Amino acid sequence: MRSSQIEMFLTAVEKGSIAGAARELDKSRTTVSAAINALEDSLGVELLARSGNSVKLTDVGRMVHDDCERMLQAALDIEAKCRQFESGIESALRIGRDDALPESFWRSTMREIQQQFPDSSVSIYVAPPPELYEMVDENMVDVAFGLLPETRAFGRINSKKLGQVRMMSVVRKDHPLASMKRIQRADLERYTEITLAYVDDEGLKALDPISPHYIALPFYEHLRDAVLDGSGWSNVPSMLLRKYLRSGTLQVMRHSNAMQWQPYGEITAMDARGGALTAWLSDRLENFLVSDNE
Repeated sequence: MRSSQIEMFLTAVEKGSIAGAARELDKSRTTVSAAINALEDSLGVELLARSGNSVKLTDVGRMVHDDCERMLQAALDIEAKCRQFESGIESALRIGRDDALPESFWRSTMREIQQQFPDSSVSIYVAPPPELYEMVDENMVDVAFGLLPETRAFGRINSKKLGQVRMMSVVRKDHPLASMKRIQRADLERYTEITLAYVDDEGLKALDPISPHYIALPFYEHLRDAVLDGSGWSNVPSMLLRKYLRSGTLQVMRHSNAMQWQPYGEITAMDARGGALTAWLSDRLENFLVSDNE
């Protein structure tokens, strides 16, 4: 029993005739008829009742029709995955990422993946940057994309810089820090800081807060929104701030480290063998970061 025989059988049922199936599949009537006869012979039953130029399902044909549809779909899926493997395209890709880049970028990226890699399945999980390394190291994801720390060793992990993101220390326009002409570290320590929260083997932690008074949240959008609510000051990727800075709702603080560049890149295991989809995604991210910083 071959998938091509099942396909011809199902097409004949759909079109109502051998001739209709032949036209649909661009094959001769003899080829289609012979394939269906061979399928019936291998199963030892008649699947189609033939009357003149038309065909109808027999009782046993109706019983197995849905099973044949499922078998054909499974066979097509197997063939597609094998073709992808031979072409170097991942059939499934697990991605971890942070939220340093706008969600609009990721939405458009997902649309393009569906168009350019229609046979690939993609799973995406959003996590704070420190968790991405653990996710790759524990084989929870195949690749991760996010802000890279300036200094830290990660053993079996590779990181490749794709570009850089400008980080900005901001407050709401009516916050006391907004009116200060020159802010010192002591001033930052006096007010509540909104910083990143992440989980490691030791539990829930705050990522390197400057102030002893802090609120730790898991995503940069949460940090920005907490600043908008007047809960404190924070260091947030500039791409998530632009409309609020233009409107004057948020203000960059006046201190020496208020604006700094931080590398953004790809995180993989040392022995990872990335495919065409991963390479395409890295190129897209790199191009986006370059064009955004021009």
